[in-house]
Amino acid sequence: MSSSVSPRVVVEPRAGGVSIEIRPLARTPALRRRLILAGAVVLAAAFVGGARLAGAWESGLRRGAFEDLPLRFLIPITIAVGVSTPFALLGLAALAFAEERIEVTPEAVSIQSTAFERTRRRVIRRADLTAWVETYRPISPWWTWALRRLAARVGSELVPLAGAAGQSEKRAIGIWLARATGRPLLAPSGEVVDAGGTVRIPG
Repeated sequence: MSSSVSPRVVVEPRAGGVSIEIRPLARTPALRRRLILAGAVVLAAAFVGGARLAGAWESGLRRGAFEDLPLRFLIPITIAVGVSTPFALLGLAALAFAEERIEVTPEAVSIQSTAFERTRRRVIRRADLTAWVETYRPISPWWTWALRRLAARVGSELVPLAGAAGQSEKRAIGIWLARATGRPLLAPSGEVVDAGGTVRIPG
């Protein structure tokens, strides 16, 4: 039986483990409309910023001097707007349709994630798993909306998971995984997170 969690995250405790499913954001018409609105806001902001930058370039080239906005600032800002806009839209698309399933069995942890119609599966032997880690390190997936990442520590390697989950969802998922595997969940400071008590994933 499912341990209720949020409309997006479903946790099913099982003998010797747990199954966690993270569903796509764009699974309902209302959420799809919100994502389309977010994409429109990104495009509008890029359009407004691009128009201002175009005006600065035109004015500077016509005068032969960039007095309003020095060239040393204008060039990197232009590059930033040109690069960040498509990446932001790609990130929104990934968040909209990304889904993930984490299966903990007595022998292994399986992490299966799908984004951009590509499915990746990583299997970690429980004997090799040392901890679950919250970190601010920029590990993949790059499109995640949360600054704090969740990962499995296998030796010196961090294996990312729950990329499409929010900050509080990641914390709750990490606690469920810590309970199921008997491995600690470490906060970014390195302290062990208390995995006791009731776990609720906001929804």
